[in-house]
Amino acid sequence: MNPKVKLGAVAMLAAAAMTTTSIVSATSATAAPANTGVRTITTDAVGFSKPTPEGQKRAVALAAKAIAAQEKTIAKSEDDSFALEKATSVGDVQFLTYDRTYKGLPVYGGEVIVSTDAAGLKVASLETAQKTELNVDTKAKVSASKAANTARAQLAKVESVSTPKLVVHALAETGAPRLAWEVVVTGSSKTAPSVLHTYVDAVTGSIISKWDAVRMGTGNGFYNGQVTITTSGSYTMRDTTRSGLACGGQNGSPYTKSTDSWGNGQGTNLETACVDAYWAAQKEWDMLKDWFGYNGFNGRGTGYPARVGLSDVNAYWNGSYTNFGRNQANTQQATPMDVVGHEYGHAIYQFAGAGGGGSSNEDGGLNESTGDIFGALLENYANNPNDPPDYTVGEEVNLVGSGPIRYMYKPSTNGDPDCYSSRIPSTEVHAAAGPQNHWFYLVAEGTNPGGGKPASPVCAGPSSLTGIGIQKAGKIYLASLQLRGAGNRTHAQSRSQTLTAAKQLFPNSCTEFNAVKAAWTAVSVPAVSNEPTCTIQNPNDFSISVNPSSASVQAGASTSATVNTAVTAGSAQTVALTATGAPSGTTVSFSPSSVTAGQSSTVNIATSASTPSGNYTITINGAGSVSHSTTFSLSVTGQPGQNDFSVSVNPSSATVSAGGSTSATLATAVTSGSAQNVALSASGAPSGTTVSFSPTSVNAGQSSTVNIATSASTPAGTYTITLTGTGASATHGTSFTLTVGGGQGGTTWQEWKQYTAGDVVTYNGASYRCLQSHTSLPGWEPPIVPALWQPI
Repeated sequence: MNPKVKLGAVAMLAAAAMTTTSIVSATSATAAPANTGVRTITTDAVGFSKPTPEGQKRAVALAAKAIAAQEKTIAKSEDDSFALEKATSVGDVQFLTYDRTYKGLPVYGGEVIVSTDAAGLKVASLETAQKTELNVDTKAKVSASKAANTARAQLAKVESVSTPKLVVHALAETGAPRLAWEVVVTGSSKTAPSVLHTYVDAVTGSIISKWDAVRMGTGNGFYNGQVTITTSGSYTMRDTTRSGLACGGQNGSPYTKSTDSWGNGQGTNLETACVDAYWAAQKEWDMLKDWFGYNGFNGRGTGYPARVGLSDVNAYWNGSYTNFGRNQANTQQATPMDVVGHEYGHAIYQFAGAGGGGSSNEDGGLNESTGDIFGALLENYANNPNDPPDYTVGEEVNLVGSGPIRYMYKPSTNGDPDCYSSRIPSTEVHAAAGPQNHWFYLVAEGTNPGGGKPASPVCAGPSSLTGIGIQKAGKIYLASLQLRGAGNRTHAQSRSQTLTAAKQLFPNSCTEFNAVKAAWTAVSVPAVSNEPTCTIQNPNDFSISVNPSSASVQAGASTSATVNTAVTAGSAQTVALTATGAPSGTTVSFSPSSVTAGQSSTVNIATSASTPSGNYTITINGAGSVSHSTTFSLSVTGQPGQNDFSVSVNPSSATVSAGGSTSATLATAVTSGSAQNVALSASGAPSGTTVSFSPTSVNAGQSSTVNIATSASTPAGTYTITLTGTGASATHGTSFTLTVGGGQGGTTWQEWKQYTAGDVVTYNGASYRCLQSHTSLPGWEPPIVPALWQPI
């Protein structure tokens, strides 16, 4: 008889080893080895030895000699230089990619790829797409601003335009090498999102070539049916619009093919499994943004890749990526929507609040419940008829042939506890998920929701509860995670934190607060000392909303929307309507200017020719016995000939130790009209921190280096520094997130360490910033690996 299998165990390894959160119990999960001090030879999936550090060094030296000896083969001129951009390996072959510059300018299409054996003793090949030795005049006749305008005209909707970069365009397929402006325009075509790279001839102003980093592929999923997925590059399952999201096999590389049609819809096909996992992860990202205003899986715009083909009846999150196996019958991959949502839910739990996770069974149970909650939220958001929303876990994959793994509305259906008791802290983590899963169902749906949804019992308190809806329940729970401190979390803390979150999210209503409180009582989690209370001073209340909530107009044009009000408590009252936040030269009026709660008004927004281009948030206020507001997003584009610019910063965040410093590039670009002088300034820096620019002003289209220097007295914390560009006709800003102290910032890189994105280390006298969370492996992942570390 098969043991009962659970969904989402937390395997707590040695302190220096990797933490893995999986869908089955820890006893059946395959754990990473603890740090025993024994050096091992690593191999890939088919048994080839990976290059040793010595082999890597020899390959670099050998490649440099090959480039010097094969000048004619690679069409090298006396003004060419080469720099190693990345090093990878497949099987027994190393691949070293070198970027080419000509008279200091990057050469597009001039890259040289040298392949060697694993030992770095023999060159296997030397390749380049460039066929002609360069002899190009590097003086541009077309301005950067004109090139930017040419590039931006290629998209129907433009969100941002990069600073034009002068390059030599050497792709043989477009003719002789030419001087060009490379411009990256982010926005959308008439049908799809786009990150369009355009190369504009710097002499004639014509377009030489262009390519889109976004590919909208068609996927045939086993669980989700035929779906649309966002891919990138030459048909690669990597999402450039959702940072970090990708899907591939066990080697960690995303799947790539020659078409953008993925999977065959069969349960055992791994490409099909990636369609299901990848699409679900994209939907979960969108749900976090659309429902909760949350940016990525860590709240800071970061996503994590997925792997399929795990040879285990399991799926897990390991701190850096999700990994999905198969069911026990080996007929289906473990990638249904709720399992994918579950594993990425562990990522949300890990990076929320103080971050990390505890080691107790109770914390583990809350972590497992978090995964189940986000799986249910994802199913409800996606509303895919192939996998309708429900509150069971793993019902589609039938992991061990006995149906769902857990039942959130009544955990005891599968033998897990419905209610909290003193036994929970010593209960296996998957079973310990029961009380909070049950609580979430009661908050969202109540005891007898109807509509085909199952009834749910209570353990204490009133026998009948009314739910507030899954979206509100999810918003409260996600907000409560941001209050989570480091270490072990308890059910008592979850109760207090969700009550606090409900009160903060819904300050003029006790309905949500009372539903959260009643559900905790119903699952026998008692009140804690000093827990929040909720009192409404005025029984009459209303809500306000606007539809549509956004519009884009050209300066001088106008738009309108409908402001809706509704009675939410007590009796209807008169609501006076006003607006704030409109840009200069813009008037906002209401018809009528006051309504009785439950009625609507038309808001008219009229810009003038002098209204500056930019994105603005107009706050619409309704004042009665209480006040409420809603927001309208207005995008104003300049009239032909109006001068305007944009501002961006790269990178947009950094982590330093107190006393340390960092830098970034502030880029400006002409968005309409002609270039203007832009003065640069900063605000919001923490005490003891100085922000300087070099230079302090630029012409639109140019860049400046931002230097941020902390002192030993700068308090630890995360700060938003606003970088502002002020021109004659417009003012624009962008944000830089500075984290001071914490993590492993400034420490020497070590083997078998768990590093988190943003950590700063030193290695061979140089400083590096971690790009994605991972565990450092001995001799194989020092911070020189470009995919994991960035020099600073």
